[in-house]
Amino acid sequence: MHLPLFIAKRYLFSKKKQNAINIISAISVVGVMIGTTALIVILSVFNGIDLLLQKSTDSFTPDLVISPFQGKYTSFDSAVYSLLRNNPAMVYYNNIVEEKALVKYGDKLSPVTVKGVEADYAEHTAFENNIVQGEFQLKTEEGYKSVVGYGVAAELGIGLQFLTPMVFYYPDKKAVSGRAALNTERLYPSAFFSSQQDIDGQYVLTDLGFAQQLFGIGNRISKIEIKLKESGRIPEIKKELQTQLADRYKIQDKYELNKAFYAMMKSEKLAVFLILLFILLIASFNIIGSISMLILDKKEDLSIYKAMGLTNRKMIAIFKTEGNLITSTGAFIGLVLGVTLCLLQEKYGFITLGDGSYIITAYPVKIVFSDIWWIMLTVLMIGYAASYFPVRYLINKLAK
Repeated sequence: MHLPLFIAKRYLFSKKKQNAINIISAISVVGVMIGTTALIVILSVFNGIDLLLQKSTDSFTPDLVISPFQGKYTSFDSAVYSLLRNNPAMVYYNNIVEEKALVKYGDKLSPVTVKGVEADYAEHTAFENNIVQGEFQLKTEEGYKSVVGYGVAAELGIGLQFLTPMVFYYPDKKAVSGRAALNTERLYPSAFFSSQQDIDGQYVLTDLGFAQQLFGIGNRISKIEIKLKESGRIPEIKKELQTQLADRYKIQDKYELNKAFYAMMKSEKLAVFLILLFILLIASFNIIGSISMLILDKKEDLSIYKAMGLTNRKMIAIFKTEGNLITSTGAFIGLVLGVTLCLLQEKYGFITLGDGSYIITAYPVKIVFSDIWWIMLTVLMIGYAASYFPVRYLINKLAK
């Protein structure tokens, strides 16, 4: 066995002259264990929440969007639709009209974003999973209907059984008199949906024909939304479409369309990681104390090692290995404990969100291998630094 490792293991498990050294060593292991467990559990919960948010917005956010370079509306030529139909990577594409309008309900007014979609929109996007009340209907024998964001409904006090319709207003650019300067359309809600707070408090889904009528744009549309079979191919398909259509249309992916959302998720996760890392860094001072006291306790052994021909470098390696053993023991136990807790939470959901109207009952978790790899690497590096520098200083000072 490697000599520094052999001696370090004896020091770790043997009884010291000063019992406090054993206690501080145990505290060091526990501190590293708790820090590692906390990092794995909390980052896994963040991954679960991020995945849940992405799933809730995926039905509303396409993978790719084709829109005109200039102006809000255009009539896409048949070559564009032929290209989309013949691409095997695409699940579906939807014609969309999207524009801001003013809606009045009773005595309340609010700006909203009206999104006109085709009749099979819910079927293609699985948007019906986001319906929290009512039934997805955009056009019936009685006329046009709408699906309203839960935030919009709450702000305006809209009820599905109320007899009062929503009144939509949009400027009429062709109007010649002030009295007729607004296009006005009435609409009853058929359902409420919940996706993400920013979306719920802004969007109203309507039939494509209703939106074209409200905005007075004829048969033109705002954009084409595309969903792919594999989200991992977004960059590849985007580049392919840019090569074929870039001279006429603008191609954007979901990460460009929701920059703030994805940036927020990454920054929150990074902030939590850094905070927990700082706590772990403070806990590593226990390792410094434990190793320092051990060196002082074994001061007589240093003379023996020197007489046996061991260099300062070899003696540094012994006590540095001791610190690494403390760190790796705590990190390994923390890894097992953290992964076990996450797997149990994923299967049984024993930690719940409490009382309230939530779309899930327990905290979601998702273990990501790359996160665990970075956590273990960071913990071991902190332990290495906490062991190496104080050991080198004390050995060089005491073993002269």
